[in-house]
Amino acid sequence: MREQSPEPPARWTLYGLPLQKGLALGVGAPLYLPTYGSPIWLDPRLFAQDEDEWHAIEYRMPTEPVEVIGIVRDLSDIPPVLAPYVRVVGWIVERAPDPPLPSTPVLLVPKLPALLPPEATVILDANAGVAYIEPSVAVLARYQSQLLRVATHARYHLEGEHLPVTTWDSKRVQVGSLAHDWEAVALGARAGAEMVWLTTDTLPERVFEIAHALGGKPLWLHDPLAPTRDDSHWQRLLRMSAELNLTLFVDTPDALREARDSLEVARESLRTEHVPIGALSVGLAFDVENAPSLAEHEIEALAPEPPYAICWHVGRFTRQMAQSLWAQQRLARALGVRRALIVPDATPETLAVALGLEAHTLFLPPEQVADAKTRLALLSSAECREWFLQRLQRWNDRALRQQPQGWIAARM
Repeated sequence: MREQSPEPPARWTLYGLPLQKGLALGVGAPLYLPTYGSPIWLDPRLFAQDEDEWHAIEYRMPTEPVEVIGIVRDLSDIPPVLAPYVRVVGWIVERAPDPPLPSTPVLLVPKLPALLPPEATVILDANAGVAYIEPSVAVLARYQSQLLRVATHARYHLEGEHLPVTTWDSKRVQVGSLAHDWEAVALGARAGAEMVWLTTDTLPERVFEIAHALGGKPLWLHDPLAPTRDDSHWQRLLRMSAELNLTLFVDTPDALREARDSLEVARESLRTEHVPIGALSVGLAFDVENAPSLAEHEIEALAPEPPYAICWHVGRFTRQMAQSLWAQQRLARALGVRRALIVPDATPETLAVALGLEAHTLFLPPEQVADAKTRLALLSSAECREWFLQRLQRWNDRALRQQPQGWIAARM
């Protein structure tokens, strides 16, 4: 437990409800951002008398946008942002805005301070539901360090093997790598995978090393022992998710509800410690061969608060398993959640079945990632769907099984 400092975390600390999660650091803008006596919302070039004055004003304007956090009672009260050098990175509001919400973090607070200084430093931690106006040196350093690490990790490889893959008919499919322990996470990221799946009941000792190895790539962490975890474990997960793009997976709908409740309790505890926490989501994982999948009534029960994603682990495809997965995909599609498959290899037949099931994400062993990305780019999602429906009727038809290999050979 972090020792409580006698110094207040900020001149004003606002607690509220996150409408859009995220983390932002910027200059506070209560209604507008005054600077040198003029509102920064307006483009000063509009007041130029001639072209020379226009260019003179433009020369003095900042070359980089000023990142601001809007502090307003209602988003509808805001005048249009005309200044080309202002970028709003977050909002703190008293009244919930009408949809659609801004893509930046949004925090709904019960009451804004009556008088706020212009150009005050503001930290908006919408993951924890708290905002700091004129934060203390310790809190500012903590969040600046966190933002710097995240920005550094997010730059990852740009060479061809790390680029996303699209199918022959331009459908986006994520290719992920499987890891058997924390040391193997880096291997999957280096293999060109867009994300990594890890099943483990332990947490790493040195989170920053894992974050550096992933370089901002998502990590889907499957914890079979999630229902038995204590409060300290959930708090540590939230702290980890501030550095990692982390999603937790559990095995049952009951464990999903318990995990969400435990994370809310942990989030409330950590808010008072004024440390960055992440926007940790929770998904469902199923081993198709060894455990039952979702029944229709369970899908309906999940509808009010669906999981972030559902992932099915497939050892090998059989006709019965393919039929079961097709029914499961139909039910999961109604929830509007991401659907993922863990498959054993990158053979054309396996990839075609996965595309036929219309999964968003495929996880494979790291040594299979490169072949999977090459072959997926030569397969058509629409063709594979029609092919898969035919396979369900004629599963052992040899010519039909070899058709995906023929498509790949013809397009190389």
